[in-house]
Parts: sequence; structure tokens; C-alpha cells
Amino acid sequence: MKKITLYLFSILFTLSLTAQEEKRNNGPKNVTPENARSLEDTGYVKCSSTEYEAYLAQQFPERATDGQFEDWMATKIEEAKQQRLANPDSRSMVVISIPVVVHVVHSGQAIGVAPNITDAQVISQIDAMNEDFRKLTGTPGDGTGVDVEIEFCLAQQDENGNPTNGINRFDSTALGTTWSGPGGSTDTVLKPATIWDPTQYMNMWSVQFTDQTLLGYAQFPNASGLQGLNANNGGANSDGVVAAYSTFGDIGSNDGSFLLNAPYDRGRTMTHEVGHYLGLRHIWGDANCGDDFCADTPTQQTSSGGNCPATTTCDGVADLTTNYMDYSNDICMNNFTQNQKDRMLIVMANSPRRMELASSNACNSSTIPFINTSSGTPSPGQIAEGSDCNFQDYTIDFTISLGGTAASTVTLSNSGTATENEDFMLMNNSVTFPAGSTTPSNAVTLRVFNDSFVEADETIELTLNLTTTGDATVSTVPYNVTILNDDAVVSNTANVTYFSDDFEDEDISDWTTTDADGDGNSFGDQFTVGVVLSPSLMSRSWIQVPLTPDNWAVTPAIDLSAASGTVTMSWTTQVAAASWDEEKYSIHVGNTNNIATLVNSATSMTEILGDVGNTGAIISHTFDISAFAGQSNVYIAFRHWDCTDQDFLAIDNVAVTSNVNTLVQTDVNTTTPDQINLTAAGQAYSTDVSTGNIMLDIDNTGGFAHGCTTVAVSRDATTAGAGAVSYAGATDAAGFVTAKTFDITTTNASTSNASSINFYFTEAEIAAWETATGNNRSALQVKKEGTNEVVPVTISAFGTDLILSASFTTGIADTYYFGSQLAFLSVNNFELASTLSIYPNPSVGVLTIKAANNNDLPNAYKVYNMLGQLITENNINNAQDLTIDTTPFSNGMYFIKISKAGNAVTFPFIKK
Repeated sequence: MKKITLYLFSILFTLSLTAQEEKRNNGPKNVTPENARSLEDTGYVKCSSTEYEAYLAQQFPERATDGQFEDWMATKIEEAKQQRLANPDSRSMVVISIPVVVHVVHSGQAIGVAPNITDAQVISQIDAMNEDFRKLTGTPGDGTGVDVEIEFCLAQQDENGNPTNGINRFDSTALGTTWSGPGGSTDTVLKPATIWDPTQYMNMWSVQFTDQTLLGYAQFPNASGLQGLNANNGGANSDGVVAAYSTFGDIGSNDGSFLLNAPYDRGRTMTHEVGHYLGLRHIWGDANCGDDFCADTPTQQTSSGGNCPATTTCDGVADLTTNYMDYSNDICMNNFTQNQKDRMLIVMANSPRRMELASSNACNSSTIPFINTSSGTPSPGQIAEGSDCNFQDYTIDFTISLGGTAASTVTLSNSGTATENEDFMLMNNSVTFPAGSTTPSNAVTLRVFNDSFVEADETIELTLNLTTTGDATVSTVPYNVTILNDDAVVSNTANVTYFSDDFEDEDISDWTTTDADGDGNSFGDQFTVGVVLSPSLMSRSWIQVPLTPDNWAVTPAIDLSAASGTVTMSWTTQVAAASWDEEKYSIHVGNTNNIATLVNSATSMTEILGDVGNTGAIISHTFDISAFAGQSNVYIAFRHWDCTDQDFLAIDNVAVTSNVNTLVQTDVNTTTPDQINLTAAGQAYSTDVSTGNIMLDIDNTGGFAHGCTTVAVSRDATTAGAGAVSYAGATDAAGFVTAKTFDITTTNASTSNASSINFYFTEAEIAAWETATGNNRSALQVKKEGTNEVVPVTISAFGTDLILSASFTTGIADTYYFGSQLAFLSVNNFELASTLSIYPNPSVGVLTIKAANNNDLPNAYKVYNMLGQLITENNINNAQDLTIDTTPFSNGMYFIKISKAGNAVTFPFIKK
């Protein structure tokens, strides 16, 4: 390509750029025309290094301009040529090895869960770059180009000389979960927080970009020795290359754990970006038939796409679309040229933060004994805790890089929000490496307890603590786990989802798509484009040329057999950020996926989408499909049709839901009781394990560790034979209790812990008790059978059903009965009853308790009114305490409960 000594950088970061068809540029602002076109054609911005350089030029005015850099580069290349001519025997180069640290950025996900890619995926990327830069025989990098004689190794020492595998996993939750592109949070927040010394390591970041269309970008090298310029000007704390996690690695080495998206899944995004990092420009020179300053690359009009098309665009010489610095798909790129190699070697010999890398010893093994958790037992990242009484065990192994000069003992301590021995425990939490040995004494077991509390997510942050008199050191990176709460407050209604698809996996193999117009384009050909940042179900009405779509996408069968009432379909749509983009689509619902039948469905809708505000806004929609409630095979079809020469239709977040009433458990379920783990203070809900019907909820206010607690309905109307039944032999129906009773058992017993319990009843259950007893529900009390604690209940609504609430002070383990005060005050200890009586009854003044023997008096008495409210009470110490003045009492029925030695007898009396 013709050499141009002064390179004019034609793209300014702040300009709003225009693509070949201006109206089609609906992607992110401030992208080059090539990236705007790539975004429209493929749904991706393959490289934002050009935009990033424009940003750096604004941020650091002292930074060399492109013209200055290229003049410097031309001079250095000429010097190298002259040296080779003067010393022809020096042509054999020593291979340069660049130490690499890969910062895998995540927000607490387990390794192997996006974006926390596995070690194997990281290693595959380094392998791919070595194949490409070294032109290794028999690999995809063995193309028509040259061996650059630069290779890459994952660092073996960190900045402090401690052993490392070159993979720095960084939980960015405190800083952010997704990262913006050039000049954004990636450069201003993430990189400065994580970068290792850029003179000793090439820093690479694997991230989840906020803009999911962006694949990667790099920081161009600085020139050195330019008059008036600082050799290290600008961007030292952001130097390196960045890639979307889904492009970081080579699918050819996939062990089943890789998180990569085709067609950018062979590691060439990073080969391309490292090319920029080492001084290469795009092969088309970032201009129409521009200059990349390499004479052996043909002049090329623009970037290429797809599988390396055969094109000739500028000077009659075929374009080199297989070159790593083009935009072709990964699968077909395979070469660097000699002039590109020359540029990269000049940079490695002369550019600040590049020339130092060749002498870095970061790829040499450390000589310091270093203790860390084993990469073979990584943190699970996030744990769904469960609600039963089980637990989950995780093994934490430890390694030491070299035997220490003295015995070394490591323990773990927690600084997270989770509570040790309540939320989790550490078993065998002391690991020793004998002097000179690399064999640990044991592993530590992290046991995470399931619980039933409604609470926030909790964190376990385990720090390694070292005790030694020798030379061993210990990792300062904590072992982090997030316990995800899976319990929620139970409300009287619940939203049931029968179908949902957010297309994040870019897999619609369970949908049925039809290209009815036969143009070869259909739903699902691409998942992002322009302003559509999240993967969506997409259909196009324009791709470089006008299209006239008749594209169908039909859901898999949706089972609505359990649905009743209102069933709602919801979805979102998005079109181009342009008022002219009017996309017509229809929805058809039926019992078949045959589009010829669906098109005539009575349950259909059609609309034309536009974007009047030119914002590319996401619009939410709902559609009533209640007509299909109760049916087991329901299909929903999206049809994009009757429009042309527009742009695209994006459909996302498709769901079918209905609100249903939460049911109350009415049947005995003692053979399958629910388990809830009550280890501390907190609120827990108990539901039937088969139906999910609500039974009760417990607020363990006293904080006692009851341990594994079972809850069951122990009697119901069917087993009782009636809606109200006798309690303790009572014959008066007014003293009968509800048919339903509850049993609570605990592993650890307490008779003094405070708690509040909500018991759930149907309206029918309480109404049946009222009918049978003649009582009003306002008189209901609850009795803990084992402790004889009787407490009034507060009744509140639970939809059309009821909650009976009560507070207790004698623990929670017991059988619970519900009735009026009469039922529980008529519990006779017959031996005690035979020795006591009261008179006169009715009483107008003084009521007397008569004991058979004044030398064997009862202990105390309590007087209650008909509502169960305590009116008066007293201890009985002598015969004078056997009289009660009823004068202050209002006229009516009362109950006196007389107790002795843990037994009690109750007598009703009337005050006149």
C-alpha cells in the first residue's frame, strides 16, 4: 500500500457519524461508519479501538497524534531496515514472550456462569493468540502470513512475586455489574481498580459490556522520543485490551464449559485487539481506500464481513479479507503480513509499556512459598440456599507452591454478612503444611445451611489467615460466596408463569420459524442490531437492500390446563430509533402451530409499530388470551409482514401468566410434613410440600435455634367428621373446637422462647365452627396443648380466607387447638374438680372458692369474661384468698380458672 507520511485521523469521537445509508445508522452514537455498518449487518461492533483512540486524544492532548506516531513509526522502520542491511546475520530474531494477566470480571457468579468464564476458556484464548502470532503449523493460525515471533504466556508471578496462574478473577459487584465501552466506566473505573503494572504485564479484561453489541477494543501504543512529548503520555492506568466474555476464547478447545457466541468464537477478537495494542491499524486504514501503513496489504475500500468474501475494491488487487486486522468472521482469518510484523516488533522495541515487557520475569515461577485455595475446588460463587432442613457441602482445598522453611497453618475467617454456625459452618477449619512439604493436612468443608427465613441475600467472605515462623505467604484474595435467598412473603395471590423466553441464550430451537416469503431471511437470523442491546427475537425488513418479510415465529406448546380466570400474554417490542421505521406485525393464538390455521384464529391482533420519538424505545404490550385457560396445547405466533424497506422488528420478554389465589391447606398432611429450618430470629412460611398451599408462618422473635422444624395439619373436617368437635370430653357444643389443628415439632426444645404465629384457615372452616358452636369468630382463642398456653387470636383477611394470629412465650413445638375460652377453661382435671367448688352462683357480691381441705389449698385463680379477657387474678396463700369481690364486674357470664400443681379446673359463673 502506498506510504503516506502524514496520517490524518478522520474520525473524531464526538462526531455523530453517518453510514452509507444515513437513515440506517440506528446504533450507538459516536461510532465509525464501518462500525455503524457492521452493527446493521451483523448486530455487532467488532472493534471500538478507533473510537477509543479518539477519546484518548481528547483526554490527553499531550498524547502523540496519529500523524506524529506514524512519522515516528516510519523513522523507526527505516532505522531497522538500515540495521538489517548493515548486519545481515542479525535477521534471526529472538522470540519475544509477553506475560499476560487476564482479569475475569464478574459480579459474584460461579465460575462457568456468565460472565465468570472458566480457566479453560481463558487458556484457550492464550493458545489461539500463540497459534496466530506464531503461525503454528497445523493450527487455524497457519495461513498465508508470517510468524510474528511474538508469543504470550499467562503470568506465573503477581506484582508481589507471589505465584499466580495469570487469571485474576475480580468480583466487581461494589463497582458495577456491566461495563460501558471506550471512554466509559471500563476505562475510568474498572481498569484503574484492577490493572497490574503495564510495564510487566499485558493486561487483558474479559467483561460483560453494557452494550452487548460491542466485542472489544484496545489501547494503541505510545511513541517515544518525540520532541515535546512525554514518553509515557496518557492512559497508563487503562493500558491493555478488553473483550466481551462471549468472544474471549476458542470454541475449538471447548471442554463443555465455554461461554462463546458464534461467529466470533475462535479467539480472533483478541488477536485483532492485540494487533492494535502492538501498533497495527485496520487493514482498510479507517477510511475509504485508506492507508494502514503496511505496503504489503492491498488497499481496501472498507471492512469485510462474513466468511472472508473474495472482493477487489480499490486498486485492482484482491482484498486480504483473511487478515486478522479485517472484520471477517473468526473461522476464516489466518494471517499477519511481514510489514505488520515489522510494525509490531518496532513497537515492542521502542514503545513505552511495550518495550519493557520482553524483559519482564512475570512468566518465571515464583520462589516464594505461596498458599492459596486450589483452583480445583473453586468457590461456587452463588448458592441457592433451599428452604428445608438440608445443607450443602463444598470442599475447599489448599495448595502451597513450594515447601516452606517452617510449618504453616491456615485458617479461614468470615467478614461477610452471613453468620457462622447459623447460616454456615466451617468444618476442619485448620490446614497445616509441614515444613518442606506441599501436602496439606486436610481440606476445609464449607457447610451452607438451608433456611426458611424471608431475608436478603447474604455473603460469605472467607479470608485466609496464616500462622508460620517460616517464609510462606498467603493469598489476600478472599473466597467469596453469595447465599441467594429463595424464600418470599406469601400473599393471597400469586403470579403463575406458564411460559417465558427472554432469548438471552440466543436459542430458539424450540420455536417454529417460517420464512413464508421465501427470501432466505427469517426470525432468529440475528438477535441484536442497532439500538437493540439485549438478545431478542428479530426479523428484518431491510438488510442493505429492501426486504418484504412474511416471517413467522411460533412458540412451543404452552400448557394452560391449570390456568383459570384471566390469562395474560406479555411481550416487548423495539424498532429502529427513527420515526420512518414502521413495522407491521400480528399475533395469532390457537391450538396448533400450523400457520395456515393460526392466521384465521379468533384470538388475534395486528399493529404497526413506529418510533415517533426517534429513541428506539422499548415498548411493553399485553394481550388477553383467557379464552385458552384450561387447555393443554396452546401456541402463540408472531408474524412480521406487509411492510418493506423499513429496518427491523425486535420482540423480547415473551411471557404467559395469570394471577391465581393462594390456597389454604385444609387436608391432613402429617405423612408429608413441611420442613423449615429455624436457626435464629426471622420470619418463615410453611406450605404443603405437594400443593404449595399455605399452612402457617412463624416469626421467631425470641431467636431460639429450634433447628429442623416440621409443620403439618394434623386434623381436618374429614378426619374429625364435623366442622367443630369436642375438646377434652366437653359435651356442650359451645365449647367445641375447630376441626383443623396444627402440629409443630422442633429438633431443639424450648418452653420459654417468644414467637408470633399466623395460622391460615379458609372462610368455610371458620364458618363451620361458628355454625356448630353458635359462637362468633371474635371469641376464638388458640391453645398450645403441651404448655397449656391459651392466647386470644387476631383475625385478618387473606383474600377471601382468614389469618388467625397469636403470640406465644412458651416455644413453638406443640399441637394447636382453636376454640372459645369456654372450650379451654372447661378442661377438667377430674381429681381436682372433685375437691373444689364455687358459691354462690349466680353471684351478686362475693364469690367463694370452697376447698375440701383448708390445709390443701389451690395455688391461684384467674377470672375471664366471655371474650377470654383476663379480668382479675390472684395467688392463694391462705383461706382469706378464697373470696373474690365481683361487685366491680359487669353483669354477665364469667369463667374462673383455679390451678394447682400444674392442673386446672374451670367453672362458669354468672354475675348479677
